[in-house]
Amino acid sequence: MSINSYVDALTYFYSYANYNPADTSNWSLDRLKGLLARLGDPHKQFPALLIAGTKGKGSTAAMAESILRQAGYKTGLYTSPHLHSFRERIRLGGEAMSEAQVIGLARNLKPYFEETPNLTAFELITAVAFVAFAEAKIDAAVLEVGLGGRLDATNAVDPAVAVITSISYDHMQILGDTLTLIAREKAGIIRRGALVISAPQYDEAMRMIEQICEDHRARLVLVGQDWQWQPGDFNFAGQSFRVCEQDYWLPLMGEHQLVNAVTAMAAVTGFVERTGLAVAPEAVQTGLARVNWPGRLELLQRQPFLVVDSAMNGDSAEKLIQALRHHFPERPSPLFLARPAITQSVTC
Repeated sequence: MSINSYVDALTYFYSYANYNPADTSNWSLDRLKGLLARLGDPHKQFPALLIAGTKGKGSTAAMAESILRQAGYKTGLYTSPHLHSFRERIRLGGEAMSEAQVIGLARNLKPYFEETPNLTAFELITAVAFVAFAEAKIDAAVLEVGLGGRLDATNAVDPAVAVITSISYDHMQILGDTLTLIAREKAGIIRRGALVISAPQYDEAMRMIEQICEDHRARLVLVGQDWQWQPGDFNFAGQSFRVCEQDYWLPLMGEHQLVNAVTAMAAVTGFVERTGLAVAPEAVQTGLARVNWPGRLELLQRQPFLVVDSAMNGDSAEKLIQALRHHFPERPSPLFLARPAITQSVTC
């Protein structure tokens, strides 16, 4: 097909989607790495911060990118899925790719995609992101893992820092039905001698992360132990907190977002250590204060109160309920839950 418009580009990208049940027996990064090699290895042209986890990885990625951008660096941010527009998945300097950029990349890369057998849509889109970042000559990339970690397309990079956010049960038909198995897949982003940042985890998941770090002689930094924080005041606009006697403001509700914020701070600190980039304390404060990550406990209106969130499994639903009770203590909270094959209302 010819690509003459933005819609054409998206239609082409999504033509690679396979909606049949996943067969993980032959999953490998070799196909994608072969494609990237033919494209000149764009993923090797910038330092990357790679973030895996079940929940919180998108928020953590957005915060880390905002900090690096406020420090004066040209950033690339790759997240999925998008909320409103496909262009949100690939951001340059905090701005979503333009339709013209999407069209141009689709046209230029189409011949390479078509000579790569069995390419998946996510591999294709990840390659688009890597090429966009390389062409823009970014200083730093922040990448959110799509699914799992070990065999995810984003894991084609050799990250300066590997980050693992909260691990819980999700995608069990692919990743495994225990936290140990799920954590093993998530921790597949850990390289030998790596610097690893982990958010607080259930014991079962943490044991696996610690074992893999030991096997790979990787240094493990624990948020909640090596990095601690004290919650401060909060309102409908966000919340304050303190780390190492320094105050910060975060325009996101929910105590779990404080965990994500401190994880992002630890990740950026490690990134600075590994890359030689410099990030002033003021950039950390400003980056967190200006982060924009909609659809996460987002207050849409006050009369009546309407909050939307992207909770998608039991663990994130519990955090949502805790946050609603924390921020709206005297108001009953009717919830309308909608996800594939599940739609119901409850009151907490």
